[in-house]
Amino acid sequence: MIRELRSSFPALSICRMCALLKIGRALVYRVPAAPRATRPALLSAIERIVQLFLGYGYRRVHRALAAEGLSASVYEVRAAMREHGLLARRPRSKGLTRRNPADRGFANLIRGLAPEAPDRVWAADLTAIRTASGAVYMASIVDLYSRRVLAHHLSRNPDARLALTCLEKALASRRPAPGWVHHSDRGSTYTAREYVSRVVEAGGSMSMSRTATPTDNAVMESFYRTLKVEEVRPNRYSSFSEAESSLSAFVRLYNERRMHSSLNYLSPDQFEARAGDQGR
Repeated sequence: MIRELRSSFPALSICRMCALLKIGRALVYRVPAAPRATRPALLSAIERIVQLFLGYGYRRVHRALAAEGLSASVYEVRAAMREHGLLARRPRSKGLTRRNPADRGFANLIRGLAPEAPDRVWAADLTAIRTASGAVYMASIVDLYSRRVLAHHLSRNPDARLALTCLEKALASRRPAPGWVHHSDRGSTYTAREYVSRVVEAGGSMSMSRTATPTDNAVMESFYRTLKVEEVRPNRYSSFSEAESSLSAFVRLYNERRMHSSLNYLSPDQFEARAGDQGR
């Protein structure tokens, strides 16, 4: 109304008009809020996001909607997801630890440690995945700073060769400076002499979870739980090659786009890129 009146009375300032009409100037200069998503549009966007990331809870979905320019409160998102059965349920992940009778007793070096840069602490673990042609085993290595999956590898056998191949991939892609830490459980795969020797040769120190304490390797537990919920369980792999292709695609998606609350709702790649920009 003020702007319309000013076209009729150009000699009057906006301040004077506000005084005459007894309204605050903030109302004149206020920027209109982003249009709120209608309920059908909101639900459609939520369903699309949840279909891509089945493990997203309402907080991550709310962040994803905001990134797309859709305005909705976190309470609206939660209510819509609850009403339509879209709230994520996170089943416990089953481990794949085979204790080595000759356990070499490496200490847990990362308790209470929060890495301040990439390639300071790597975590490793294995998991089993079913296919129509039998089980396959996946080894993965994750950077604890950014939650980025540095390498993964699949095999029919959950042995040291599988883990070692994954380690070589990670070392080839990142080349950590001497003094880095490799953390894993106490399974025979990671206590194998050739595996430990390769870590030490690359300038790393071995760190291992306490016996029967999966929370000591919580980042790997979380990654595999997400992998199972969002990729493995919704699909049926007919062969080793199909599983390999699908899991590789998921790892790329996970690194590039999947938000983490611990990373201020950035993806691993986004978090590393932002950290790199701030360091320059």
